[in-house]
Amino acid sequence: MISGASLPTDFARAAPLLLLAGALHAADTRTWDFAQLMAQLAQIQTSRARYTEVRHMAMLKQPLELSGTLSYTRPARIEKNQTRPFSEVVRVDGEDLTVERDGKTHSVALRNAPLLATLVESLRSTLAGDAGELRRLFSISMEGTEQRWTFKLTPREIDVASVVTEISISGTGPHVGRIEIREPGGDRSVMTIKEES
Repeated sequence: MISGASLPTDFARAAPLLLLAGALHAADTRTWDFAQLMAQLAQIQTSRARYTEVRHMAMLKQPLELSGTLSYTRPARIEKNQTRPFSEVVRVDGEDLTVERDGKTHSVALRNAPLLATLVESLRSTLAGDAGELRRLFSISMEGTEQRWTFKLTPREIDVASVVTEISISGTGPHVGRIEIREPGGDRSVMTIKEES
């Protein structure tokens, strides 16, 4: 039987635990802003991850699934090494983009392909934590917490917006876990990224 007289004492003992639990919950759900995220990303020197990409296109009966590895080396090198369903390497190093496929290599200077350069920078500037470059190229909105954040990039240039309506990037802490690219006609691609330990 519970004594009514013991309830205040029991509550007094439990109150610090309740307050601590509330504080931990508040800390876990505090707003994670764009500046904090970019500052953490800017500390990463290199990263390597496995990716799976699903492309949903109206012209295909079934989504196209691709997979491989993705690596980043500060300040400006990204390599996407696709292994399925066919082999292809896309490498961006500074201002040069190179594609290797079927034993052939094609290169383009990004300064001569502004549309391509903007799409490349959506990923490269994110991985580099370069908030200034992202703000120059896109309008940005962000929501979530440090444990689960999402920011959306809307192209500022009309030429880019005619090809891509929105890029949504999400993750946890300084780790990008998902990138979704939406096109005006309804086509979209979703890349899921899992960093290698």
